[in-house]
Amino acid sequence: MGWLRLAFFMYVGLTIIYFVTGIYSRSVRREKLEKEWDTDPAREGLTVQERSAFIEAGMVHYDKGLKKRLLWLIYIIPTVAFLATIYFVNWY
Repeated sequence: MGWLRLAFFMYVGLTIIYFVTGIYSRSVRREKLEKEWDTDPAREGLTVQERSAFIEAGMVHYDKGLKKRLLWLIYIIPTVAFLATIYFVNWY
């Protein structure tokens, strides 16, 4: 039953890591979109609302993209390693 306790605390830690990494990843993407807008000379006369719409459209695209889904590997890889370790230690 010790492995259940270990799994519980592992998932608590992985959840914290998942949320912190997700927040950081969104922050980096938003900053990249802001810099892209600021460095493009063709967008110099446009309004703040257009800038916000551009950034929000980019964030919606990010939320549906591959990088967002790859964050689930934070759960998948340790789970597979944990189960493989339990299997090989006990039954192989």
